[in-house]
Amino acid sequence: MRAVAIAGTLLLGIAACGRDRPEATLDDLRQPTGVALSPEGRLLFVTNGNWDRSQERGGVLTLDLAPLDGGGKACVDVPADGRLRCDAKAMVVPGAAVGLGSAVGNLAIDRPGGEGGPLRLLTVQRLPAAVVWMDVIESGGGPTLDCGQAQDGECDDVHMLDQAFDRPGVELPDDPSRVVVDDQGYRFAYVPHLLGGAISLIALDGELGPELADVVGEFYRSDPFDETEYAGGFGVDARPCDLANPPAGSRECTRSVLYTSQRFFPSVRRFAVAPGLDVLVPGDESSLATVNPEGVHQQPYLGDLAFEDPAGGTSLLVVQTTPASLLRVDTTVADDGDPRDAIVGMLPLCEQPNLLAIHRPSDGEALALVSCYAQGELAIVGLSSWRVLAQLELGEGADEIAIDPVAQRAYVANTLDDSISVVSLDRDAAGYLSEIARIE
Repeated sequence: MRAVAIAGTLLLGIAACGRDRPEATLDDLRQPTGVALSPEGRLLFVTNGNWDRSQERGGVLTLDLAPLDGGGKACVDVPADGRLRCDAKAMVVPGAAVGLGSAVGNLAIDRPGGEGGPLRLLTVQRLPAAVVWMDVIESGGGPTLDCGQAQDGECDDVHMLDQAFDRPGVELPDDPSRVVVDDQGYRFAYVPHLLGGAISLIALDGELGPELADVVGEFYRSDPFDETEYAGGFGVDARPCDLANPPAGSRECTRSVLYTSQRFFPSVRRFAVAPGLDVLVPGDESSLATVNPEGVHQQPYLGDLAFEDPAGGTSLLVVQTTPASLLRVDTTVADDGDPRDAIVGMLPLCEQPNLLAIHRPSDGEALALVSCYAQGELAIVGLSSWRVLAQLELGEGADEIAIDPVAQRAYVANTLDDSISVVSLDRDAAGYLSEIARIE
């Protein structure tokens, strides 16, 4: 069976199984997958994926980004290729790391106390399957990460979510794909599973912190054409709700209507969370087939998705992995109360696109950034002009993306290149829409 990794990439060969593996070191980048920025843009949190399991474990480390702006000697200008070369080891913040399992995925940020409150990170690991959360502790000695770890560095059971504390029999399924925190004010996070067809719900405000609240099996459709066991999801995003025209299932905008992409079937599916019960409520699905599905053999159909404007609007962007393109979907509510979910735009992209991030500057055109793993490229799409403005060659295995809206930079994890690309999104800078630095 063709194995597909959490980040929408091929899962690397498990060459190290059955022999002694060295202890993981968290003072350097190794198969980085997830990236997330601290609110002020000073720190970059990175997951070391350990996808090939050649080390004992992966983990999360913290990089100080000051050298990108001339702080210290970690970055050196290389005129020959027109960008900075930065030494990751020199940027690692001592003590601000935790060890995890293997096949570690993306990073999501939560602010449990509101915008001015403390910072919390959530990630997923595939081996063993768990959702892991940790607090970022700021002190005079610098930031640290706290997941209740003991002297051996292992996170405690409270921070490793693999079963529900108060719902017997509710266990996290295998192959968690990504974790997505609700951006519409609801205190939940969502975890589609890449294989097995399940989706899981995380309640962010449990008694001791985030908790596994619910799991719905057979939520995603299986691949119906190649007789494989592929069944899973990838992206999740909440639809902004308009009180003047709320979609069915929102209960007059008292609960989120969420969209999720099906990885092995050409459609998106809607769902909600029942208020007060913390249970998932499956909804309808909408076909996004742009080619004859029988012509796609053992390939993932859809990747990430996001609404263009989380503050309002009905335009949904969906990454179509096969055939490679970016879809624009109109989710305007029709007369029957259901969203139309009609494709109104389709733009070809580089090979095997998976991850999506949107840059919304205070002035000028909004940009969609889509990483293409197979070619190690980043496609940058102008959302007003609806055209590809740039297609950049980055490192091998271009993957998760984090955007700093203030510094106007994008950080792209290059999983197979053991590096992070820094891309300028500043229209007034000489390096606009180019890779201006690489951390490696």
